[in-house]
Amino acid sequence: MSDHLRKRPVSAAREYKEVVAGITAAAEALRERDRERAAALARELVGLADAMHGAGERAALTRLGVQLHWEAVLEALWVESWMKLRPLPGPDPRADPADLDDLDAEVEARAAELQEAVRRRFGLPRR
Repeated sequence: MSDHLRKRPVSAAREYKEVVAGITAAAEALRERDRERAAALARELVGLADAMHGAGERAALTRLGVQLHWEAVLEALWVESWMKLRPLPGPDPRADPADLDDLDAEVEARAAELQEAVRRRFGLPRR
């Protein structure tokens, strides 16, 4: 065989190895990027889980506060026998969770106003 024919397979083999090495390096770079992204997503997931837990606690506190105010108002209105007392309404699906502090304050203010009106009507002393 001539030297010309021998160089060609060596050159093709070398080229093949270089292509495979490039593909291997690219695959490793993708794996590394995926590992980094997975780690970032895992950290984000922990943060989201903490936020969900906090939101659940906040919702429970709001429900409890509303329930306590509702029961106090029902007790105050019990003397108004003509008034039809209804069950506690459910949450407003249009309410913005970002407004919870304002909405909680609104519930508290309205409950206090109603209790004060009942006290004035019957001349009851403040508690």
